[in-house]
Amino acid sequence: MREIDGASEPMVHDALEFASPLMRWFYASTYNRMVAQAPLVWGEVYRRSEVPYHGRRQRGRTWLTMALCPGFLEASERYRPDAILCTQFLPSEVFGTLRAQGKLRVPVYTAITDFSVHPIWVYGGMDRYFVATEDVAEELKETGEVPRERIEVTGVPIDPRFAVTIDAADARRALELDPDPARFTILLMGGGFGWGPIEGMLEVVLSMPDHVQALVVAGRNTALREALAARARGFERRIKVHGFTDRVDLFLAASDLIVGKAGGLTCSEAMARGVPMAIFRPIPGQEDRNCDYLQESGAAVRVHDIEELRLRLMRFLAHPDLLSAMRAKAGAIGRPRSAYDVANLVMGNG
Repeated sequence: MREIDGASEPMVHDALEFASPLMRWFYASTYNRMVAQAPLVWGEVYRRSEVPYHGRRQRGRTWLTMALCPGFLEASERYRPDAILCTQFLPSEVFGTLRAQGKLRVPVYTAITDFSVHPIWVYGGMDRYFVATEDVAEELKETGEVPRERIEVTGVPIDPRFAVTIDAADARRALELDPDPARFTILLMGGGFGWGPIEGMLEVVLSMPDHVQALVVAGRNTALREALAARARGFERRIKVHGFTDRVDLFLAASDLIVGKAGGLTCSEAMARGVPMAIFRPIPGQEDRNCDYLQESGAAVRVHDIEELRLRLMRFLAHPDLLSAMRAKAGAIGRPRSAYDVANLVMGNG
């Protein structure tokens, strides 16, 4: 927004700032703990919550959410924004409901950050939705809650740096890898907290021929980073272990394939760089749906265990044309300028 209009004053807030202490505690602990310790339970919760749009159960949940988020309306009056953009379903539910009740005078927009629509995102009071693909737009329209003219296909808004092309060889040099395009370069990434069996993934890469090189991102998990670095000792020329990074755009520019999660942002970032994905055990629920979409589009493969990962990687190594075809499919999905498109629409430029 600042690039488009230097006079704009975007304010970024965590929606939980305006929620009750009980809601903050519940949101901060429940999802991560459930996904880490009982992903199948989370998948069942996700499935059971796909009730008819604005049925009795959803109305009850909205009533409870509004009761636990009393500060949202006060915040809108204090900050006096020209528009509100939501990138998570909690603020969408609260602000969309306030808008439908006539208590909110400014337009409210929502960017759905997955490649499918769950009922928890859908509110008739929303002024406009920004979605990842035409398929998502059609799915949202079919709910009967949102007319098609209020839906814009922009892609999921991601870091504006993805709009800048980076040569693969330059990216590899910057990350101290061999820039030779013949080197098969893999990015192993498990999110900001180092999710997934990255140690096993690294073992697979170490067992592959020497012309395979890898970037390994452990996120904020310091102990994991140290363990990975110890295991990669002696292989530093072709294995680079990193902690948390805010330069995912650079890491993807250097890579031929990413192995990791199927979160909406990760998928969107990979597609924006035209990098196909090997999705390792997607979390039941929204990641399953993201994985399904990318698989059907030919831009990703699903991997169930470490042995299957090894077989997939060896197949890509033996048949580089398969990876080239997936890269083309990924590039066709990618929307590297998504953030600019959303910003322009929010600011009334489109």
